[in-house]
Amino acid sequence: MDILDIGTLSNCHKLFPELTIWQLEITVLFSSGLTQNEIARAKNISRQAVSKALNESKKRYQLENIESIRSVFIARRLSYVPV
Repeated sequence: MDILDIGTLSNCHKLFPELTIWQLEITVLFSSGLTQNEIARAKNISRQAVSKALNESKKRYQLENIESIRSVFIARRLSYVPV
């Protein structure tokens, strides 16, 4: 199930090219305040799949914990100034 439209993901992918589209979608949802369980239910996937995607994102950004993903996401979104 797609929660975010492809346009939104494409725009976000420009800010987060290190992530796959799958990791990005999970990261965007998590950074928007959804819990891992809520993401799993909304996407009709297992919580373990959500956890795996977030852990891969965490490793990609060399973060100590998953909660730090939200800070990275917010910082990049706030620092983005379209030209």
